Amino acid sequence: MRLSALALALAWAVNGLGADLRYNLILEVGETGQLHGQVTVSGVAQGFWNELAFRLYPAAQGPSCLFVRSAHVGSERTEWFSSDPTTVRVPLELSPGQTYSVTLEFAGQVPPFGAGGYGIFARTPTTLTLAQAYPILAVWDGGWVITPALPWGDAIFAEAADYTAEILAPLGWTVVASGSEKQVEPGRWRVEGQNLRELGLVLVRGYEVEETFQEGVQLRSFFPTSLGYGGRQALEVATQSLAAFDPLGAFPFLEVDLVAVPLAGVAGVEYPGLILAHDLYYDPSRGDSFFFAMVVAHELAHQFWYAEVGSNPWSEPWLDEALTTYTSGLYFAEQGELHLILSYWERSASWGRWANPQAAITSPLSAFPDGRGYGGIVYSSGALWFRKVEARMGSESFFRALRRYREEFRWRIATGKDLLRILSEESVDPLGDLLLELGN
Repeated sequence: MRLSALALALAWAVNGLGADLRYNLILEVGETGQLHGQVTVSGVAQGFWNELAFRLYPAAQGPSCLFVRSAHVGSERTEWFSSDPTTVRVPLELSPGQTYSVTLEFAGQVPPFGAGGYGIFARTPTTLTLAQAYPILAVWDGGWVITPALPWGDAIFAEAADYTAEILAPLGWTVVASGSEKQVEPGRWRVEGQNLRELGLVLVRGYEVEETFQEGVQLRSFFPTSLGYGGRQALEVATQSLAAFDPLGAFPFLEVDLVAVPLAGVAGVEYPGLILAHDLYYDPSRGDSFFFAMVVAHELAHQFWYAEVGSNPWSEPWLDEALTTYTSGLYFAEQGELHLILSYWERSASWGRWANPQAAITSPLSAFPDGRGYGGIVYSSGALWFRKVEARMGSESFFRALRRYREEFRWRIATGKDLLRILSEESVDPLGDLLLELGN
């Protein structure tokens, strides 16, 4: 089936350079997981380019999960080639500042849940979880950054962009997405969002929804009828977390959706304005209320550190995960349970150091074979390190530094050097000894 798309341009920022990036997506989803779609990516070249590189992250589970069928530059059909199953390259000569518009037609098959991965590209009778279910432009940093899609940690590395999407869904299914979604007629949904690092997308059937407002943010919780207690608990934790995050400044999005889905090997996953949480923890007879709160608060904190301020999850996973874990602790402090989360972090950090004594907080993802010690070292040890920095700087200076970090790198990509520079500049007392701890 041939689909049409509209190429538009919006402002973004890449490593401090002005650019335009816009995704216009049409995606048809079958009830048994068939995907057919077209995406037009429009922007401005940030260097002397001879090609554009696009990532197909679901293809890490198998090449049939997502693949390109054709490519067009403007209205002209062009050649393209795959350098590996997760990367497609479109030859195109561009100079800095030159605009482009590339359209890719693609298809795929969403596997049944349990076929591999975290379950974020998977289907069940009541869920179609469609993480990165379309080609995504790679990050340019003097060359296209093509990082491996490992079975542990996060794979996606992308620039913030504006999205318009038309989702053709099976009748009776509800589309939940980053940005805002509206059903324009049965089976056809329109999704729009600004400054999204990706378009998170999940389709659900037979779900209930409850919503509330906190700090000017609309919070919606989607859950199966049988998991109503957990659905309401997720909403309560999210509401209280937003209030606890006040020292960071205004929340970056006006809407956040929380959705209960089956997951494998992870308890929650973040997308811009969208959180997936393992449905196991929604059941009070099977889950752990403390851990469930930790999951919700953590993924909500990722809206600052990942969705708003981007970083490379392969080379510097600590930059969002450690800071996100620390930020989630603000919720527990507000609940009078700081001692509980600190105890959890200490145990987790101790286990991580035992499991992988060679790795450090700032180690790249590849330093954690099969994920060994990853959570304990990067998440928990990293969060405890930020606690030390706050104690050294004082809370007022520390949060002023984090607000400045947000302001300087909002909708951009930061590095560890950027954050450490800002922390050092805002601190009256030297941080040298603490900085050395990061690599040990």
